[in-house]
Amino acid sequence: MSSLQQLIDSAPGLSARPDSVISLLDIIEDPEVDVDKLLPIVNHDPGLTAGLLKLCNSPLYNFKRRIGSPRDALVLVGNLTFARLCFTLSLEPVLTSELPGYNLDLDDLWKHSLATAYGAAYLVKSVGLGELRDRAFTAGLLHDVGKLVLDHDLVEGNSEDGGRVTLDKERSCTGFDHAEAGAGLLESWDVPAEVVAAVRWHHDPLQAGEYKRLAIAVSVANEVGNFATRLRTGSSAVDHWVQNRFDSSSFPLEKIAVLANTISAKNENILSLALGPGL
Repeated sequence: MSSLQQLIDSAPGLSARPDSVISLLDIIEDPEVDVDKLLPIVNHDPGLTAGLLKLCNSPLYNFKRRIGSPRDALVLVGNLTFARLCFTLSLEPVLTSELPGYNLDLDDLWKHSLATAYGAAYLVKSVGLGELRDRAFTAGLLHDVGKLVLDHDLVEGNSEDGGRVTLDKERSCTGFDHAEAGAGLLESWDVPAEVVAAVRWHHDPLQAGEYKRLAIAVSVANEVGNFATRLRTGSSAVDHWVQNRFDSSSFPLEKIAVLANTISAKNENILSLALGPGL
């Protein structure tokens, strides 16, 4: 089997460090966002600029005047929100991928990543850990990026079985699971250790050591996102599932139930939830 680094190097579009993504992540990590560093990153990326202007001129933000430039958008939404919007949109081309090894259609990974990002940020904020909000959002958005690394080899080793891809199946086909692969990729990109740990341990968050709280938030949000997309809004199954799946030592059960209902209601327009002004 290939080494993890070989898998990363051979993954389409992933081996090179995405400088605009990392630069935006560095800015998000800075509590005092430097506009002089932020705007040039966006202005030099036509795709990102177009996506940002389309979003800011959509009914989601409902600004009274048309937004004609990234600077206009920054003035209206504020530095930190602007940086988070740009970071998220810069990852859309990476996460909008068809993954035949996982039986995922073109937008499936992107939508689930957005739901998990929103959920992780919501959970930490709901218990007074607002300082972790942006880092939780980032970790949630990136938590399944390892699937992009493993997909090619998974297709070749999994051709006889089109069913659900478990962690064990990933390891048997590729030698790694997607949490390991994602952490390895993010380490090669020099992503902060706390985000790497949350991605690495989102299926086993108690192993994340000092970063356990963030890993638990991503883990819960990941499970809620998978569950809620199959539900009708307000389904009585939500409370029953939450009560039987979680305990209140992670996050308040009523908050998890609210999250599940919210994601279920916004499932068809998850971008509006993850990037809306209310987060």
